[in-house]
Amino acid sequence: MKSILILNRVYPPSSGATGEMLCDLAKGLAAHGIDVTVLCMGEGNASDERVDGVRVVRIGGMFSKRSTMHRALAYVFMIPSLLVRALFLKKTDWVVTMTDPPMLAVLGPMISFFKSNKVAHWAQDLYPEVAVELGVIPRGSVVGRLLRDISSIALRHADAVVSIGRCMTVRLRARGVVYGKIHEISNWSPLVVPVPHRDNTFRANLGAEGAFVVAYSGNMGLAHEFDAVLEAAKKLQGRNVVFLMIGEGPRRAAVEAEAWRLGLKNMRFLPPQPREVLAESLSAADAHIVTMRSNLCGLVVPSKFYGVLAAGRPCLFVGPEDSEVARVILETNVGRVLPSGDGSGLAEAILEWIAHPEAHQIACRNAKQAGELATPQEGVREFMKMLE
Repeated sequence: MKSILILNRVYPPSSGATGEMLCDLAKGLAAHGIDVTVLCMGEGNASDERVDGVRVVRIGGMFSKRSTMHRALAYVFMIPSLLVRALFLKKTDWVVTMTDPPMLAVLGPMISFFKSNKVAHWAQDLYPEVAVELGVIPRGSVVGRLLRDISSIALRHADAVVSIGRCMTVRLRARGVVYGKIHEISNWSPLVVPVPHRDNTFRANLGAEGAFVVAYSGNMGLAHEFDAVLEAAKKLQGRNVVFLMIGEGPRRAAVEAEAWRLGLKNMRFLPPQPREVLAESLSAADAHIVTMRSNLCGLVVPSKFYGVLAAGRPCLFVGPEDSEVARVILETNVGRVLPSGDGSGLAEAILEWIAHPEAHQIACRNAKQAGELATPQEGVREFMKMLE
């Protein structure tokens, strides 16, 4: 029986997108007879339990989000804590690191030095470039260059690196990772299926009968831009269009404040929805907006896009046309790609679907078909092939 140790900061019930993805993968691998151990941080006391066939080892301690400095310090102390605990666990055939916390990739080769296991890194984003582009680390600083060199060495020493998009593969090659080591495995959605409007309690509770609902669902983080969304909402004031903003994140307060300042009565804000109602909340919309800052192309791939596809809804992507999301949209005809800041284009795309419902229905059908190709089961199969 093959064995695998996967390291990440979060694992359910702790919240976090990477934790949800990891849970799907871990349970799927365990169902195929692989001995899976997940090492993560807890939100209280340390624990060691078996859940759904997966051994989950949690290190006690809290993660502070009070400020960037508190978060950075938490990450600094998290890395050695995870390393020490991993060294005391039984040897496994593979060690897989994720990217939460940043720089977690360095632990794979370090554990392998002591235990002679194979190493894979599952790159959900690339550090320190993300931190540099977001202004967290000064561009050209000694710290930034040092972290990039350390990260590149770790990636080049891995036996396999999982890229979640073709744009990310380009970035990895620029880091010196051998192409033969890179395995492109797209992210997937939770177990979401389309829910027709007539059966959708979540949509009924919105009180948006007859409206064209455009949703943004997910983290409102620093990697996302919202100027185009606010501009489109302003242009469509007085139309029967509702902009539904679902989620939390560091940008939410500013976006909500700007919507209030502009008097946008057609924009509503809701908290993140639990996984058990995600199918209804995603299906409640007629279309979804996904945004990404252009300078982050290849460094991140918005995972919320795959939930949109699974719900059978078209996507309006505001971001770089070289990104994986843009390429999938154009290849499968599941929406529109708009340049950053193009609020007018966003408003026009929405009006076009309202005026041509048959085109909107075609985009919905295409999205559903594309979503059926990006599932947890497919992700598990691809990981199994990589482990072989």
